[in-house]
Amino acid sequence: MNLATKAALYNALLFPGWGHLYLKEYKRGIIFILPVGAGMLSICWAIIQVAIRITKANPFKKGTIDITTVFRISIDSVKALYEQGVATPCSILLIPLLIILLWILSVIDAYGLGKKQMRKCHS
Repeated sequence: MNLATKAALYNALLFPGWGHLYLKEYKRGIIFILPVGAGMLSICWAIIQVAIRITKANPFKKGTIDITTVFRISIDSVKALYEQGVATPCSILLIPLLIILLWILSVIDAYGLGKKQMRKCHS
């Protein structure tokens, strides 16, 4: 497997920016790692906030949990986050879209950098 393919696969399968680190392009790798990591952390934070609201709103008793109750409470908790201004529907959709876009761009960029480095080695 050539250098460009390995770098692209590291970005595609591991995390955006890992292929750049493999190619020793540390600054470029960090440019992809930081925003994607921040986006994932913000999504996790929103999920944690919903989980906290769920457990505070309706503490479950042993044997009383069913899937419809969990879905209903989850939807109510997300609505409450919107009403309080913690999250908006646009931000909930925008962050994953940006993560996906950066992930795709990192794969393309790492592949191109790998090709460029391969050409330098063969020259």
